[in-house]
Amino acid sequence: MPKSREHGQGALYWVESRGMWRAVVDVGFDPATGNRLQKARMSKTKDGAVKKLNTMLRERDSLGMILDRSTRVDDLAQKWLEDITRRARPHTLANYRSIVKTKIRPTLGRRLVAELTPADVRRMHTAIRKTGIGDSTVAGAHRTLVTMLEYARAERICTENVAMLTPPRRGRPGKARESLTREEARALLAIEDARWTLGLLTGLRSGEARALRREDVDLTRGIAELSWSLTDATFVHGCGGSCGKKRAGNCPQRQIEISDDLEWQLLQGRHVLVRPKNDTPREVPLTKPTRMQLQRLFDSDTGPNPHGLVWHRAHGSPKTNTDDNNHLRAALLRAGVNQADATTHWLRHSYVTLSEHAGIPWAASAGVSGHGSPEASDPYRHVLTAEGRRAVETLAGWLESE
Repeated sequence: MPKSREHGQGALYWVESRGMWRAVVDVGFDPATGNRLQKARMSKTKDGAVKKLNTMLRERDSLGMILDRSTRVDDLAQKWLEDITRRARPHTLANYRSIVKTKIRPTLGRRLVAELTPADVRRMHTAIRKTGIGDSTVAGAHRTLVTMLEYARAERICTENVAMLTPPRRGRPGKARESLTREEARALLAIEDARWTLGLLTGLRSGEARALRREDVDLTRGIAELSWSLTDATFVHGCGGSCGKKRAGNCPQRQIEISDDLEWQLLQGRHVLVRPKNDTPREVPLTKPTRMQLQRLFDSDTGPNPHGLVWHRAHGSPKTNTDDNNHLRAALLRAGVNQADATTHWLRHSYVTLSEHAGIPWAASAGVSGHGSPEASDPYRHVLTAEGRRAVETLAGWLESE
């Protein structure tokens, strides 16, 4: 029988079948059934059970809950990834999984979530840096840990997100994504390639451009509807792993892993269409030169195109982000612009930067680019030295004039 204690102070008794002491604390009642709810912990010694009982009482009285002291970071990571699979985009999910596997679990996997300290977080930062990886990767792993511990806090596994108390140190800034200058943008427009004209003048994302279908383009009205974004999903074993194939993509019963909460369409293989970022389709206007370039593209595209894509590979399959980047660099070389590190996202940066220098109000430019707030546009703003010089000279001339 449990040892008699004051009401609300728990119970302590010996469990003969297990040869251990058991500490029990009441934590309320089940709202559905009315049954009493309890938390229990076991110990080989009575002193150990007393300590665990007192710890549970302190947590209940001071925190309003008894912490889960059995869930380790490994267990939390698995639960969190299973939860986020239901709503995350394929690329985001793959990134989270990679970070958890290679950055978080090796250092923190065996630690109890409720007992994590800021020192543990700093230890993870140090371990990542020792592999020779830069500060941006450390920051990415830290953000993932913050998100994972917020999930733990919501699930009442811990009461505090210690990662939020321990931001990674500021390292030397890496090479920032750049913007084309006004002259470089003018040169790229001059080659009259619809893909890069549209990218520069609307700031559309690579996935949005690669997902654009002919049915989305109305040359008469001069409108392109950006309703989808092309991304690569991940395969999972449909056989539960019984096929013996190491790679899920080789499984005879392979399945696309994608959230049921996402609206999506399968094109082929791992290529799927999902709604654009922020789940908000938008229309972008097409200038007369852009319409003419698109019409020429449609007239000359006589090869296979089973998905009706505006831009695709020669045999009709969807383009990848790597394809898009390589084609941009080739286009820049044709335009006489030597930017070997350029990516298609440079065009989005260029759109925001050049729009601001052209005096276009943010509300107008953001309606085209799809940015939801001025803060979202901030990382895309760059200072163009030549334009700055013109501004200084204009101001000086105005001040000196009568």
